[in-house]
Amino acid sequence: MTVNQSRWGLMDEFRHYWHGEGPLWKLYWIYGVLFSTIGGAFILGAVLQRALPVPLLILVLGLALIYTAYIQISVWRSAFNIESDPFGVERDAWGWIARVLTVGWALNAAGGSLMLLQFALGY
Repeated sequence: MTVNQSRWGLMDEFRHYWHGEGPLWKLYWIYGVLFSTIGGAFILGAVLQRALPVPLLILVLGLALIYTAYIQISVWRSAFNIESDPFGVERDAWGWIARVLTVGWALNAAGGSLMLLQFALGY
């Protein structure tokens, strides 16, 4: 007798979120806030220390923006995947809060990337 166990890999989880099927809290706080903050701190430090040549910086910023776009689209799609009413606030309200914050996050990511690039280029 064999047991067919499916191994849940990181790519499967990313695919799951892309389709709006994962819990919002993990996507938003772990993949969104935590990983984006760590990545952003690394990029900011590299720019301020002029540790990356401009072509490599452009590549890194491009990859960071692709990751950010993925997270934002996934948050938008998963916004209402909340199991309870945290802090007594209705699930639907949290979903809309997540979506509104995602729009602000997109503007911040785009603007921040442009400012870092301007700094790196000496403008």
